[in-house]
Amino acid sequence: MNLNNITFPYPVLGSFDDILPAPSEPEVEIHQDKKDYHFVVKLGYENKEIEKLVEQDYADYVCEVSCDMTRYRRCFKGKLLHFQIDIPRKSVAGRINFSCTITLKKGLANYTNEGFHPDYSGHSFDMDAGDLLGILGQFYYYADIKYDKLKAVGTFMEINETEDPLPSTILDKDKIELRLPTALYRQYKDNPAVNSKADILHASIVLNSLMYALCRIERHYNRKWAETIFYRIDTEPELAEFMDQEPEDWRVDKLAQLLLGKPYERLFNYLANKEQNQE
Repeated sequence: MNLNNITFPYPVLGSFDDILPAPSEPEVEIHQDKKDYHFVVKLGYENKEIEKLVEQDYADYVCEVSCDMTRYRRCFKGKLLHFQIDIPRKSVAGRINFSCTITLKKGLANYTNEGFHPDYSGHSFDMDAGDLLGILGQFYYYADIKYDKLKAVGTFMEINETEDPLPSTILDKDKIELRLPTALYRQYKDNPAVNSKADILHASIVLNSLMYALCRIERHYNRKWAETIFYRIDTEPELAEFMDQEPEDWRVDKLAQLLLGKPYERLFNYLANKEQNQE
Protein backbone atom coordinates (compact mmCIF):
# COMPACT_ATOMS: atom_id res chain seq x y z
CA MET A 1 0.00 0.00 0.00
CA ASN A 2 1.17 3.52 -0.73
CA LEU A 3 -0.05 6.93 0.45
CA ASN A 4 0.16 9.85 -1.96
CA ASN A 5 -0.27 13.56 -1.43
CA ILE A 6 -2.29 15.45 -4.02
CA THR A 7 -3.39 19.04 -4.38
CA PHE A 8 -5.99 20.84 -6.50
CA PRO A 9 -6.47 24.56 -7.24
CA TYR A 10 -8.72 26.67 -5.04
CA PRO A 11 -11.18 26.21 -3.55
CA VAL A 12 -10.34 22.55 -2.89
CA LEU A 13 -8.98 21.46 0.46
CA GLY A 14 -5.74 19.67 -0.33
CA SER A 15 -2.68 18.35 1.40
CA PHE A 16 -0.59 21.52 1.30
CA ASP A 17 -1.63 25.16 1.87
CA ASP A 18 -4.78 25.40 -0.29
CA ILE A 19 -7.01 25.46 2.77
CA LEU A 20 -5.62 25.13 6.26
CA PRO A 21 -5.30 23.11 8.35
CA ALA A 22 -4.30 20.33 5.97
CA PRO A 23 -5.90 16.89 6.38
CA SER A 24 -3.87 14.09 7.92
CA GLU A 25 -2.98 11.01 5.90
CA PRO A 26 -5.61 8.23 5.91
CA GLU A 27 -5.16 5.44 8.43
CA VAL A 28 -5.72 2.12 6.69
CA GLU A 29 -6.08 -1.36 8.14
CA ILE A 30 -6.14 -4.28 5.73
CA HIS A 31 -7.32 -7.83 6.32
CA GLN A 32 -8.28 -10.64 4.00
CA ASP A 33 -9.93 -14.02 4.11
CA LYS A 34 -10.64 -16.65 1.47
CA LYS A 35 -13.45 -14.62 -0.12
CA ASP A 36 -12.86 -10.93 0.52
CA TYR A 37 -10.41 -8.11 1.11
CA HIS A 38 -11.41 -5.91 4.08
CA PHE A 39 -10.26 -2.30 4.30
CA VAL A 40 -10.88 -0.05 7.30
CA VAL A 41 -10.18 3.55 6.26
CA LYS A 42 -10.07 6.36 8.82
CA LEU A 43 -9.86 9.93 7.52
CA GLY A 44 -8.85 12.95 9.56
CA TYR A 45 -9.05 16.72 9.17
CA GLU A 46 -10.41 19.80 10.93
CA ASN A 47 -12.38 22.40 9.00
CA LYS A 48 -15.56 23.78 10.54
CA GLU A 49 -17.05 25.16 7.32
CA ILE A 50 -16.73 21.86 5.50
CA GLU A 51 -17.97 19.88 8.50
CA LYS A 52 -21.04 22.08 8.57
CA LEU A 53 -21.74 21.52 4.87
CA VAL A 54 -21.59 17.73 5.42
CA GLU A 55 -23.94 18.00 8.39
CA GLN A 56 -26.37 20.08 6.29
CA ASP A 57 -26.34 17.41 3.56
CA TYR A 58 -24.58 19.60 1.01
CA ALA A 59 -21.65 17.20 0.78
CA ASP A 60 -20.50 13.64 1.52
CA TYR A 61 -17.25 12.01 2.46
CA VAL A 62 -16.41 9.71 -0.43
CA CYS A 63 -13.99 6.84 -0.99
CA GLU A 64 -13.79 5.80 -4.63
CA VAL A 65 -12.29 2.37 -5.35
CA SER A 66 -11.17 1.16 -8.77
CA CYS A 67 -9.16 -1.65 -10.33
CA ASP A 68 -7.89 -1.16 -13.88
CA MET A 69 -7.26 -4.84 -14.59
CA THR A 70 -10.80 -5.99 -13.83
CA ARG A 71 -12.66 -2.69 -14.42
CA TYR A 72 -14.02 -2.90 -10.87
CA ARG A 73 -15.31 0.47 -9.69
CA ARG A 74 -17.28 1.35 -6.56
CA CYS A 75 -18.04 4.59 -4.75
CA PHE A 76 -18.54 4.51 -0.98
CA LYS A 77 -19.97 7.63 0.65
CA GLY A 78 -21.48 8.86 3.90
CA LYS A 79 -21.39 11.38 6.73
CA LEU A 80 -18.58 9.77 8.73
CA LEU A 81 -14.81 9.97 8.33
CA HIS A 82 -14.69 6.20 8.51
CA PHE A 83 -15.22 3.50 5.88
CA GLN A 84 -15.51 -0.28 6.11
CA ILE A 85 -14.90 -1.48 2.56
CA ASP A 86 -15.28 -5.15 1.66
CA ILE A 87 -14.22 -6.24 -1.83
CA PRO A 88 -14.67 -9.78 -3.20
CA ARG A 89 -11.26 -11.22 -4.08
CA LYS A 90 -12.58 -12.45 -7.42
CA SER A 91 -13.54 -8.86 -8.38
CA VAL A 92 -10.01 -7.43 -8.34
CA ALA A 93 -6.51 -8.25 -9.50
CA GLY A 94 -3.29 -6.31 -9.40
CA ARG A 95 -3.46 -2.72 -8.20
CA ILE A 96 -6.54 -1.43 -6.34
CA ASN A 97 -6.77 2.39 -6.23
CA PHE A 98 -8.44 4.36 -3.44
CA SER A 99 -9.27 8.07 -3.64
CA CYS A 100 -10.85 9.83 -0.64
CA THR A 101 -12.61 13.14 -1.19
CA ILE A 102 -15.30 15.51 0.08
CA THR A 103 -17.80 15.92 -2.75
CA LEU A 104 -20.73 18.30 -3.13
CA LYS A 105 -24.17 16.73 -3.53
CA LYS A 106 -25.82 19.94 -4.75
CA GLY A 107 -24.92 23.40 -5.97
CA LEU A 108 -23.38 25.89 -3.58
CA ALA A 109 -23.21 29.65 -4.21
CA ASN A 110 -20.62 32.04 -2.77
CA TYR A 111 -18.54 29.36 -1.06
CA THR A 112 -15.91 30.75 1.30
CA ASN A 113 -13.75 29.18 3.95
CA GLU A 114 -11.81 30.67 6.85
CA GLY A 115 -8.97 28.35 5.94
CA PHE A 116 -8.38 30.00 2.54
CA HIS A 117 -4.86 31.26 1.93
CA PRO A 118 -4.62 35.04 2.55
CA ASP A 119 -4.15 35.60 -1.19
CA TYR A 120 -7.78 34.54 -1.63
CA SER A 121 -9.18 36.67 1.17
CA GLY A 122 -12.50 38.23 0.13
CA HIS A 123 -13.07 35.81 -2.75
CA SER A 124 -15.95 33.34 -3.03
CA PHE A 125 -16.77 30.52 -5.43
CA ASP A 126 -19.94 29.21 -7.08
CA MET A 127 -19.79 25.42 -7.11
CA ASP A 128 -21.88 22.69 -8.72
CA ALA A 129 -23.00 19.24 -7.60
CA GLY A 130 -20.10 16.85 -8.01
CA ASP A 131 -17.40 19.46 -7.39
CA LEU A 132 -14.74 18.63 -4.84
CA LEU A 133 -14.47 20.46 -1.54
CA GLY A 134 -11.49 18.48 -0.39
CA ILE A 135 -8.93 15.78 -1.18
CA LEU A 136 -8.39 13.63 1.90
CA GLY A 137 -5.81 11.27 0.48
CA GLN A 138 -5.06 8.59 -2.07
CA PHE A 139 -3.50 5.19 -1.65
CA TYR A 140 -3.35 1.87 -3.41
CA TYR A 141 -3.01 -1.82 -2.58
CA TYR A 142 -1.76 -4.72 -4.66
CA ALA A 143 -4.00 -7.78 -4.56
CA ASP A 144 -2.60 -11.30 -4.69
CA ILE A 145 0.89 -10.41 -3.48
CA LYS A 146 2.27 -12.61 -0.71
CA TYR A 147 3.45 -9.79 1.52
CA ASP A 148 5.07 -12.04 4.10
CA LYS A 149 7.42 -13.44 1.43
CA LEU A 150 8.19 -10.33 -0.61
CA LYS A 151 11.93 -10.43 -0.02
CA ALA A 152 12.25 -13.94 -1.44
CA VAL A 153 13.57 -13.80 -5.00
CA GLY A 154 11.02 -16.46 -5.93
CA THR A 155 8.18 -13.94 -5.48
CA PHE A 156 9.23 -12.09 -8.64
CA MET A 157 11.62 -14.38 -10.56
CA GLU A 158 11.88 -18.00 -11.67
CA ILE A 159 14.49 -20.04 -13.58
CA ASN A 160 13.38 -22.32 -16.42
CA GLU A 161 14.90 -24.32 -19.26
CA THR A 162 15.27 -23.26 -22.90
CA GLU A 163 16.59 -24.93 -26.04
CA ASP A 164 18.30 -21.71 -27.06
CA PRO A 165 22.10 -21.81 -26.79
CA LEU A 166 22.29 -18.64 -24.65
CA PRO A 167 20.47 -17.55 -21.46
CA SER A 168 17.61 -15.07 -21.88
CA THR A 169 15.20 -13.06 -19.75
CA ILE A 170 11.43 -12.99 -20.43
CA LEU A 171 9.30 -10.21 -18.90
CA ASP A 172 5.75 -10.70 -20.24
CA LYS A 173 4.73 -13.13 -17.48
CA ASP A 174 3.71 -12.87 -13.82
CA LYS A 175 7.33 -13.47 -12.82
CA ILE A 176 10.60 -12.49 -14.45
CA GLU A 177 11.62 -15.67 -16.24
CA LEU A 178 15.33 -16.40 -16.51
CA ARG A 179 15.79 -19.11 -19.14
CA LEU A 180 18.94 -21.25 -19.08
CA PRO A 181 20.15 -23.49 -21.92
CA THR A 182 19.48 -27.17 -21.24
CA ALA A 183 23.02 -28.07 -20.14
CA LEU A 184 23.24 -25.18 -17.67
CA TYR A 185 19.69 -25.72 -16.44
CA ARG A 186 20.42 -29.39 -15.64
CA GLN A 187 23.46 -28.38 -13.65
CA TYR A 188 21.35 -25.83 -11.82
CA LYS A 189 18.59 -28.35 -11.02
CA ASP A 190 20.58 -31.53 -10.42
CA ASN A 191 23.84 -30.38 -8.85
CA PRO A 192 23.47 -29.42 -5.17
CA ALA A 193 26.84 -27.68 -5.33
CA VAL A 194 25.28 -25.26 -7.83
CA ASN A 195 21.66 -24.73 -6.86
CA SER A 196 22.38 -24.36 -3.14
CA LYS A 197 24.74 -21.42 -3.65
CA ALA A 198 22.29 -18.53 -3.72
CA ASP A 199 25.09 -16.07 -2.91
CA ILE A 200 26.80 -16.92 -6.19
CA LEU A 201 23.65 -17.19 -8.30
CA HIS A 202 22.23 -13.89 -7.02
CA ALA A 203 25.49 -12.04 -7.69
CA SER A 204 25.69 -13.34 -11.24
CA ILE A 205 22.84 -14.49 -13.47
CA VAL A 206 19.96 -13.41 -11.20
CA LEU A 207 21.38 -9.91 -10.77
CA ASN A 208 21.86 -9.52 -14.52
CA SER A 209 18.27 -10.55 -15.27
CA LEU A 210 16.86 -8.27 -12.59
CA MET A 211 18.79 -5.26 -13.90
CA TYR A 212 17.52 -6.01 -17.41
CA ALA A 213 13.94 -6.11 -16.04
CA LEU A 214 14.31 -2.89 -14.01
CA CYS A 215 15.40 -1.02 -17.14
CA ARG A 216 12.12 -2.06 -18.81
CA ILE A 217 9.71 -2.04 -15.88
CA GLU A 218 7.59 0.82 -17.25
CA ARG A 219 6.60 -1.37 -20.20
CA HIS A 220 5.39 -4.11 -17.84
CA TYR A 221 4.00 -2.13 -14.88
CA ASN A 222 0.86 -4.30 -14.67
CA ARG A 223 2.77 -7.57 -14.31
CA LYS A 224 2.92 -9.08 -10.86
CA TRP A 225 6.71 -9.01 -10.78
CA ALA A 226 6.63 -5.25 -11.42
CA GLU A 227 3.87 -4.69 -8.85
CA THR A 228 5.93 -6.59 -6.28
CA ILE A 229 8.97 -4.40 -6.93
CA PHE A 230 6.92 -1.17 -6.82
CA TYR A 231 5.35 -2.28 -3.55
CA ARG A 232 8.73 -3.00 -1.98
CA ILE A 233 9.99 0.42 -3.03
CA ASP A 234 6.91 2.03 -1.47
CA THR A 235 7.15 0.20 1.85
CA GLU A 236 10.79 -0.68 2.63
CA PRO A 237 12.82 2.12 4.30
CA GLU A 238 16.00 0.85 2.65
CA LEU A 239 14.46 1.60 -0.77
CA ALA A 240 12.89 4.97 0.13
CA GLU A 241 15.23 7.00 -2.10
CA PHE A 242 13.62 5.42 -5.18
CA MET A 243 10.03 6.14 -4.12
CA ASP A 244 9.79 9.65 -5.58
CA GLN A 245 11.86 8.90 -8.67
CA GLU A 246 10.60 7.91 -12.09
CA PRO A 247 11.82 4.43 -13.11
CA GLU A 248 13.85 5.99 -15.92
CA ASP A 249 15.89 7.81 -13.23
CA TRP A 250 16.56 4.76 -11.06
CA ARG A 251 20.13 3.67 -10.42
CA VAL A 252 19.19 0.14 -11.38
CA ASP A 253 22.56 -1.28 -10.37
CA LYS A 254 22.04 -0.03 -6.81
CA LEU A 255 18.33 -0.91 -6.69
CA ALA A 256 18.97 -4.46 -7.90
CA GLN A 257 21.59 -4.94 -5.18
CA LEU A 258 19.14 -3.82 -2.50
CA LEU A 259 16.26 -5.91 -3.84
CA LEU A 260 18.44 -9.02 -3.75
CA GLY A 261 19.85 -8.35 -0.29
CA LYS A 262 23.29 -7.08 -1.39
CA PRO A 263 24.44 -10.15 -3.36
CA TYR A 264 27.96 -8.80 -4.02
CA GLU A 265 28.52 -8.46 -0.29
CA ARG A 266 27.14 -11.95 0.32
CA LEU A 267 29.33 -13.36 -2.46
CA PHE A 268 32.53 -11.92 -1.00
CA ASN A 269 31.57 -13.07 2.49
CA TYR A 270 30.92 -16.56 1.13
CA LEU A 271 34.30 -16.68 -0.62
CA ALA A 272 36.11 -15.36 2.45
CA ASN A 273 34.42 -17.91 4.71
CA LYS A 274 35.18 -20.71 2.27
CA GLU A 275 38.86 -19.76 2.14
CA GLN A 276 39.01 -19.51 5.91
CA ASN A 277 37.45 -22.97 6.32
CA GLN A 278 39.95 -24.47 3.88
CA GLU A 279 42.83 -23.04 5.89
